[in-house]
Amino acid sequence: MYNGFYINLDRAVQRRESLEQRLEESGLAGCYQRFAAIDGRSITYGPDAVPGSAVLGCTLSHLSIIKGQLGSSRHVHIVEDDAMLHPDIGRVFEKFVELKQDEEWDLLMTDVFLPPDLYLFKYLHESYQKLSATGSLSFFDIGSWEFAGTNSYFINKRSMEGFLQMAEHCFPPETPYDLRIRELAKRKKLKVFLCFPFFSTVSSTSGDSTIAGSFTHVLPLTEYRRAFYVSADREAIARDLETLCKEEADTFTRIYLNLVKCMVSPQHEAF
Repeated sequence: MYNGFYINLDRAVQRRESLEQRLEESGLAGCYQRFAAIDGRSITYGPDAVPGSAVLGCTLSHLSIIKGQLGSSRHVHIVEDDAMLHPDIGRVFEKFVELKQDEEWDLLMTDVFLPPDLYLFKYLHESYQKLSATGSLSFFDIGSWEFAGTNSYFINKRSMEGFLQMAEHCFPPETPYDLRIRELAKRKKLKVFLCFPFFSTVSSTSGDSTIAGSFTHVLPLTEYRRAFYVSADREAIARDLETLCKEEADTFTRIYLNLVKCMVSPQHEAF
């Protein structure tokens, strides 16, 4: 049904070994082959030989996989090397293609970064509770959402050529790959869906990005993202967030935090 690939820089040996171990533990080792990531910092582009970057290398790596699959009779699953995949991720995709005709979708994300918007959180929280009670899942159209991240996604075999044309030629070279996808979705050029709860998440190695280096300022949002993983340890995540923010809240902050509690309460109605 799909061909699986994971992106990994040659020098990132530990990340490769960790991912391969996670795939083995999940029973998915035979489903994915390695793609040697393009190191954007080792290339130049344009008539002025502008030095590349890790961001450009990420984009070129994703697009190179898709180029290599043009004309394939199978969909493609692309994974970055800090991903953790749930053992049932293949069955989730099978369920999705049962529900959606090929012309109804272009990309299916299996987890993303989401903004800490109050009403979006309330919607996701309530959806999670309902879905968990029945052991089911849903697929959200996220074309209007402010999402980010390409940790794990499926691309429709019929969408690959058109997507390549847009992703390559509609943006400046340094535009991050995930933001290209988000912008194309907002323009209604791509039909992007998200499985919920998430059936992938980011590993503990994600804090040391091969694109951006160490980015501890993103850790709170990363923990928030992990909370929507179907097998997440939410108690541990809550404790981790408490340790990340130890400052005593001032009066204004306490007022705001209590406002948030009120607004996310099931009794609160938006106006």
